[in-house]
Order: sequence, then structure tokens, then C-alpha cells
Amino acid sequence: MSEDLPTEPFDPSNGDVPTEPFDPNSADVPTEAFEPSGADAPTVRFTPAADASEPLAGGLASADDAPTVPLNQQPAATQPFASGLPPAGDPPSTDGPPSEAGRKRRTPIVLLSVLGGLLLIAIIVVLSLLFARGGDSEPGVVPSSTPSASPSESVAPPSEAPEENPPPEEEPTTEPAPPPAAGPTFATFTAPATANCTSANPTSQITFSWSSADASRAWFGVHTENAKAAPYEEVPTTTTYTFDYQCSNDSEFYTVTLEDANGNLAHKTATITKN
Repeated sequence: MSEDLPTEPFDPSNGDVPTEPFDPNSADVPTEAFEPSGADAPTVRFTPAADASEPLAGGLASADDAPTVPLNQQPAATQPFASGLPPAGDPPSTDGPPSEAGRKRRTPIVLLSVLGGLLLIAIIVVLSLLFARGGDSEPGVVPSSTPSASPSESVAPPSEAPEENPPPEEEPTTEPAPPPAAGPTFATFTAPATANCTSANPTSQITFSWSSADASRAWFGVHTENAKAAPYEEVPTTTTYTFDYQCSNDSEFYTVTLEDANGNLAHKTATITKN
């Protein structure tokens, strides 16, 4: 005789949810049947909060609930529970943006990793340079696989480049003296050499004559060599001039001075004696 217990009828007021039929096209996995021979523990039937001594529908008491034995038919697949929770057996996804605390914890690790990589690269470069310098052979010496009795040829040091001849020093050039500044000139100049003096005449007239070029002014002076500095009077630049010789003097000298527009001077001096 079978020990299966009868199934209680569906009571919607009791909060029971009907079992939906299995859909083989969905991703649901059917519930496996309970096998008593396995290590699975039987599912305990839900007992509502009531007096345990009162029998349930069907004449069963809550204390005498027995495990459900699978029937000889294909069980219906259980539909997923209508809630936002993931299916049973699948762990919750941990994908998503990392928290602020996680980013702060990873930042020092990333920085230390970058600094460590740069330091390692620098050490490798320095060691490579040291090995390259130590492995270089002396210039000009060819290593030989067999010992040679002849002395090795010495490498002559490179000859120094010949010194460049310094450029010849430039000889100082003497600039030609500037031409004398143009000034007034006497084209002609005449004066007597003696004065005709008599006891009856205390003076004697003497006549001077001159012509000039590039002269703008002229002066006549007595007993001077610069008539402009000590003039007797200003005279024309080209003229015939008469003057009274003082016979009380045995001799006297007279000067005519010319000046151009730039202030240049020219002088003519004549010495006259009485006869």
C-alpha cells in the first residue's frame, strides 16, 4: 500500500498561488523530482499559524506532515516569481561604476606602479650605458685570437690641425690733408719803394694800387701787418689808394688786408723809406 498523502485542494483565500504549466521554449529550468535515495532533505510542508493539534483539511495534523514523494509523471516547471529579484542560484551582479572609496584606494596603487616602472626604465638605461662604455675596445687596436710575438703597433695621436695664419693687420691709412681753405687773393699789388721828401714839404704823397679775387672787404693799415686788427680805414677790395708819407720818419711799412665771406684773410705789406 502506498504511503502518499493526498494533495489539499487549491484555496485562493489562503494565499496559495497556482502552479503555471511548463513552457519548454522558455529559459526556465524544470524542478527536479525528489529522490529519497539521495542526500536531499525532504521539503517540509508549510503550516499556517494555528493550533498544531487541530487537523488540517484532509485529516492531517501539522506535526504528522510527511515528505512528498514524487509521482510517476513529469512535474510542471515552476514559473519565476513575479518580483524584481534575480532567479535563484544566480549571484547578484557586481558590475557597475566603482565607488568613490574604491577609486581613492586604487589611485595610490596606480601612481606607485607608474613611478616604479619609470624607475626601472631609468636603471636599465644607466646599466646599458655603463656596459656599453666598459665593452668598448681602445681605438685603433684590433684584438687578435692568437698571441703574437711582435710588438703591437702604437697608434699615433692625430696630428693637430695647422694653425690658421692670422689675417694681416691692416696698415693705418693716412688720410690726405684737406686742401687749404679757399680765401681771398691779390690779383695785383703795387706800392712805391721810396717817398720824395724835401725840407719844404713835411709830407710826401705815395700811391698804392691793388686788385683782388674772392674778397668781400679790405682794410689799409699803418705800421701793422694785419690791417683788420689795426686799421687806418676800410678801403675797396680793388682800387688805387693815395696816402701822405710822414717825412719825419726814415721809413714806414703799410699793409692791405683782404677778407672773404668765410672770414679768411690775406695780407700784403710794403716798406717805404724816404730819399
